[in-house]
Amino acid sequence: MEGFDDLDAAWQRALAQAWRAHVLGNIGVGAVLTDRSGTIIAEGRNRVCDTTAPPGRLHGNSLAHAELDVLAQLPVGDYEHHTIWTTLEPCLLCISGAVTSHIGIVRFAAPDPLWLGLEQLQEINIQAGKRWPKRIGPLTGPPATFSALLPMVWFFRRQGGGSATRAYEADHPDLVALARSLAGGNTLDVLGGEAVETVLERLWEDLLRAGD
Repeated sequence: MEGFDDLDAAWQRALAQAWRAHVLGNIGVGAVLTDRSGTIIAEGRNRVCDTTAPPGRLHGNSLAHAELDVLAQLPVGDYEHHTIWTTLEPCLLCISGAVTSHIGIVRFAAPDPLWLGLEQLQEINIQAGKRWPKRIGPLTGPPATFSALLPMVWFFRRQGGGSATRAYEADHPDLVALARSLAGGNTLDVLGGEAVETVLERLWEDLLRAGD
């Protein structure tokens, strides 16, 4: 089981971006891109509720996902030897963005059962199959649980749950219960000014229990 300090720098930055997305009222997903040497060359986060964004970056709409926030920073090119690190398994929109951008590897911290079966796209479309990235994930332990938790808190607060949380309910009832509890309280709000490693430390025991 990995603690925060044991994670790659890319994971640490992606988690920090996910936390920042949550604090600013967005769905808590973060992402970074590394080149073939492992150097971080772009960072991004979910911006679906933001009213502003850097030039060329989506914001304030349902397309403003973390992975697209990263990919929008890239000039046209071949990124076969680059890796995108995202805290939540990419949805249809984001895996399509990775395919279109020629990203070679996708790493994800937490699975997203809402999009189970997306990998079959590479089997039914030749172009998707040629460019389909290698997928690696999920992580284990509290960092993975935290990555799944933040988006669920947003959905509980905005929609009372919805399909995204129901997709977890059968196999991860303790995680859903923790998300519901945090959505209804102020624990995360009080921690809003803290760094992500401090937040993880504060929630560590709860994340351990929810991730069992």
